[in-house]
Amino acid sequence: MTNSQKRNHDNFFRTIFADPKNTANLISLAAKNNPNLKELLSLINLETLQEISGAATREGASGSGDLTFKVEIKNSAKNKRRNHSLAGNEKGSNSESDHSDQLLVGLILEHKSYRDSKIRNQLLKYYFEVMHQKAGNIPAVAIIVYNGRDKWNPLKIKPHLGYPEFFQKVGLPFRVEFIDLGREQVDFSNLDPLLALAIAAMRMVFDAYGAEKYFKTALRRLLKSKQNFRSIVEEILVYLRGMLPEEEKEMIMDSLEVIQNKGYVSIADADYNRGFSAGEEKGFSTGFSKGEEKGFSTGFSEGKAEGFLDGKAKGFSEGEIKGITDAKCEMAKAMLMEGIPIDKIKIISGLSEEVILKL
Repeated sequence: MTNSQKRNHDNFFRTIFADPKNTANLISLAAKNNPNLKELLSLINLETLQEISGAATREGASGSGDLTFKVEIKNSAKNKRRNHSLAGNEKGSNSESDHSDQLLVGLILEHKSYRDSKIRNQLLKYYFEVMHQKAGNIPAVAIIVYNGRDKWNPLKIKPHLGYPEFFQKVGLPFRVEFIDLGREQVDFSNLDPLLALAIAAMRMVFDAYGAEKYFKTALRRLLKSKQNFRSIVEEILVYLRGMLPEEEKEMIMDSLEVIQNKGYVSIADADYNRGFSAGEEKGFSTGFSKGEEKGFSTGFSEGKAEGFLDGKAKGFSEGEIKGITDAKCEMAKAMLMEGIPIDKIKIISGLSEEVILKL
């Protein structure tokens, strides 16, 4: 798999699961076969799940984790009050803490489309950058969501290769769970249609023919719903357009005639629309910059030329008037020195008596 395809996987995963509702549905789905996640759900209130803003990685930018969330513990305010009360009784004083505060837990969702031996170090980095520094050092659960061709279970990776077994039990400062999205047992007929479509699309990348029926079923269910998922459907189509081999793209396009009947676009059209929008935005930006630059240059040149001519004319005119006035004053001054009466100097020079007397 190329780096570009890996980025496409990650970008698509973030697009779908940045929505807390979709992440909540994913965890609920996996909890049916994972007792640890089932216990987690019994402790947290998924309705309070929200993304930690500014913490997720984006293409071309450094950041922490594919997706990071915080969620409230069930009845946490009540538990916190009880703990504060016990602490106060032991110390013989009442706690001054804000009893209305909720206890929070962090969730790190890290998507992988290939086996990665460095996953442990990545999760440590994400935990300290987000949960420890940005979220107030709250306890966290990291969930590795895997969608790849090869079998992989990162939970079985020994954390310290080459070290005796004694040191392998040195744990992480957070819980780690694993969801194998490509092999998870999924009842697509009862699953949330958007989540079903997203999972089916991600499975199709590695098993197009095996996942096609699930994709078509999920697609029809989604299109029958009353909600408008147009942008998400187009996102899924563009994702498949970039990941599937040519012969499998044709297979998918042939199976999506229902989309056009519902006013949605085909894979090719979605790809075209995405490219057109990006090209339009880039073209507008480039055109505006070049137009602005050319307009400024032309305006400056023309303004400079016009200003020069106006200035030259104005300067010449003002200079000419000043030169004539100076000459008259010099003449009037010489006439005064010769003792010529002011009345005659006024007539000859054209200057006023007030000006002549100041010379």
